[in-house]
Amino acid sequence: MKSTTTNSRQLDILGNGSHQSAQEILTATLKRCQRSLGYFSVFATLPALVLSNIHEARMEDIKRTGATVPEGTARSSERLNAVKTSELLKRQSKFRLPHQNNFDIVPALGDNDDCPGRPIAGGSYPAAAPYVAVGDTTGANNTVKAFYCYYCFYLTVDTPGPDHVYSFILNDLGPNPKIEVSTASATFSPLIYVLEGGFPEACPASTGGFAGNGLMFRETTSRVATINSQAMRRLPLNVPLYLLVDSQIRDAAGSYTLKMEDVTISQPVTNAIDDPGFFVRQHYLDFLGRYPDEDGLRFWMNEITSCGGDQSCIEVKRINDSGAFFLSIEFQETGYLLYRAYKAAYGNLPDAPVPIKLNEFWGDRWRLQQGVIVNQPGWQQVLENNKQAFLNYFVQTPRFNSAYPTSMTPSEFVDRLFANGGVTPVSTDRSAAVAEFSSASNTADVGARARALRRVAENPTLTAQEFNRAFVLMQYFGYLHRNPNDAPDGNFEGYNFWLNKLNQFNGDFVGAEMVKAFLSSIEYRQRFGP
Repeated sequence: MKSTTTNSRQLDILGNGSHQSAQEILTATLKRCQRSLGYFSVFATLPALVLSNIHEARMEDIKRTGATVPEGTARSSERLNAVKTSELLKRQSKFRLPHQNNFDIVPALGDNDDCPGRPIAGGSYPAAAPYVAVGDTTGANNTVKAFYCYYCFYLTVDTPGPDHVYSFILNDLGPNPKIEVSTASATFSPLIYVLEGGFPEACPASTGGFAGNGLMFRETTSRVATINSQAMRRLPLNVPLYLLVDSQIRDAAGSYTLKMEDVTISQPVTNAIDDPGFFVRQHYLDFLGRYPDEDGLRFWMNEITSCGGDQSCIEVKRINDSGAFFLSIEFQETGYLLYRAYKAAYGNLPDAPVPIKLNEFWGDRWRLQQGVIVNQPGWQQVLENNKQAFLNYFVQTPRFNSAYPTSMTPSEFVDRLFANGGVTPVSTDRSAAVAEFSSASNTADVGARARALRRVAENPTLTAQEFNRAFVLMQYFGYLHRNPNDAPDGNFEGYNFWLNKLNQFNGDFVGAEMVKAFLSSIEYRQRFGP
């Protein structure tokens, strides 16, 4: 049968023109990281990045130059794209690139009277050359009338005065960072406070709003309100922040001077997800369920910032950075193992092509992920302890006990697990799972139940079989924070569309443009801003 090879030129993760596949691009990146850092905390080199028990044949399919598709499949793909893509993608948040939707990557210099305020220009501001702005709140709106401060013993602070708003993202702090607002007025005593951003309405869009995301505040002493070095280190890095110059006295206003020093600030963006640091930080939270470690954050940020202003390069590296989180050892051994445990235990959900719901995934993920940072000392033992604890917990849940009564024989127990997983095991795999019960005639032994389930969940055939299916499902869980059949979809058409497309490209998420589509979707971007 003839085949049609799509081999369009693309920028690799190093920013060079190439015909490399997603796997080859990632391999180059990860090797370069190992040379520069020795290791990095989430990812190892690609041969270890994807679990070793995934079939070599499947890996060879991925490690290719272009997507080779049988001619008949190619024609089917064309029909699929022609018939379904337009309608589906329109319904699924209009998957488009930022420049195709005319997103403003860098916001225009705004008025500081209302949210989102005036963006502070990106750059480094040492003590010898601080950021300085002069303003006067006289006649300004009262954007925020009160805020809840969860770093201040959970106080609710009234702010009835007119205010000014400044927006910025901290990239780094020097040894003595400081934010200072001073006034020469004898009647105006500024109150300054910081709100955490990164989500819609983080800074109230209208006047007289209430903010539940206050981080800290400082009152005026001797005509100066200061967030000192100690307090500055409690502010999160790579997260949008809003500084408000306000007053606790109604209608109290006046002139002031704002000074920020010993800080590095990101270039302003309209949507937080366009900031490299926030983008990477959010991926750690969405896919690994934790805050980033310093080495991993620095590496993946640098992959993007090394592009400078080259938007094509930035797009390529954001896509590859994003896809790497699913492929990481950390996710494969935690989130993907959780997926496979549900698959082996229960099969797919009724009338659904997936085995697990979002609330189930989030509810159990922490049990496997807590304390695991790959390549930090002792991480393998932490992971092993988590796996054992999780599986022992899992086989004692009411749902599992109902599906697998202890009166079942070991053979019945194991056969049902493999059947639910959709796998016909080789005899040695089946025998090893049954042998976990030794010579018992029933399956009452909790430890044996957990070990047998683990053998099935970690079975190489099941791991390879479910890989693409889990990859697509995690696009919905990670990026959109919803089930595939939740609104606005209402069914699994979108999930099936992306699974078919990923399969057509033999698992190449770059060629299938799957990650690219989710990253640029309106639904994803609106999680973080306009």
